[in-house]
Amino acid sequence: MKHTLIHLNTSPYSSLACKEGLDLALVLATFEQPVDLCLSGAALALLSDTQQPTAEHGKNLHKLLAGLEFYDIENVYIEKNHSWLDSTTSWQGVTPLDSTEWQTMFSQYQQVFRF
Repeated sequence: MKHTLIHLNTSPYSSLACKEGLDLALVLATFEQPVDLCLSGAALALLSDTQQPTAEHGKNLHKLLAGLEFYDIENVYIEKNHSWLDSTTSWQGVTPLDSTEWQTMFSQYQQVFRF
């Protein structure tokens, strides 16, 4: 069975890419395929619980994070050097990795999709 990493690095509301990446993760997990997520760049905004998307932006993608456990998606990674993430206003289900761990992570998966 292939283990998949989905790397989200686009803004959750500037295009459909971030939502499509989350949708792919949920579909794979629905069919009991092991999948992990990692977030970098503009996608880190997903972790903020202060999102106020407009009707044009669509759903509040932050709310999807709470449901990941129901799909057995247990690993969500970020790089430790993103200090702007305030622990009181961000989702706590992430595992921070240092730069070396972050780089090594990508070689541990059979499939990596980047959105």
